[in-house]
Amino acid sequence: MKKFLAVILAAVIAMSMAACGSSAPAESGEEEKKALPVSTPNPEETAAPLYKDIMKPYSEIQHGKRIIFIQNTLVFSREGVFTEAEAPVAETVNYNGAEYNGYPMTAATKHLTEANTGDVTVYTRDGASSTVAAADFEAMTVLIDDFQSGNNPVLMGADGTAIENFEYAVMANGEVIASIITEEEYNVNEHLQKYGWDNTKTYNLVATDVFYIPITPEDYDEGGLRGALSGAINANFPDMIIATGKLNDVVFIEEIVG
Repeated sequence: MKKFLAVILAAVIAMSMAACGSSAPAESGEEEKKALPVSTPNPEETAAPLYKDIMKPYSEIQHGKRIIFIQNTLVFSREGVFTEAEAPVAETVNYNGAEYNGYPMTAATKHLTEANTGDVTVYTRDGASSTVAAADFEAMTVLIDDFQSGNNPVLMGADGTAIENFEYAVMANGEVIASIITEEEYNVNEHLQKYGWDNTKTYNLVATDVFYIPITPEDYDEGGLRGALSGAINANFPDMIIATGKLNDVVFIEEIVG
């Protein structure tokens, strides 16, 4: 009898151990299932939208006053601000015994946001200035020997008088037409102050293809514009997130309205 009970007890203990051994993996498996995510996120749903996909089309925004970079209004680069068919055609002009490409000043002034009236103050690289009537300024011819030469433009009046080493001109309403020559470094903060513009405001930087990015006062001293060896005017603001702060063929700095 004792032997029989011992056999029964041994069988019960064996069955209990088998049951414990088989249940442990099941519990572990349940824990693993609970740790798995419910679903895998879709990268397309979590990625931030690109600026170019959310920016309002340039044709739909209200345009404020502009600083216009004259070189990029004279030569066609990309369709946007003007088409290839609308690009001015240069004529050969002799000045001081040399041949220049002559472009009508209206190629630049037509991009002014407001009508050009009153007097225009023209500044040269040596800091000298002269005042001309808006109509006389509009009638001028811009003389450029070569966009890659690094030489400053010459403004030729309809009466044959000339203004050499042109740097910028300020219209009566404060709008500006400026020159950036090859290899020139252009600090936005310094030039806004030079032109009498508010350097605490945010402005739009506009390319010839009308892609634009906002630049803030925090950006002004961290980068700038530069006259490229090709003759183009490009921007580089290394700390800017939008478009990594790079914009080629810059034609305007524009006030943001509204």
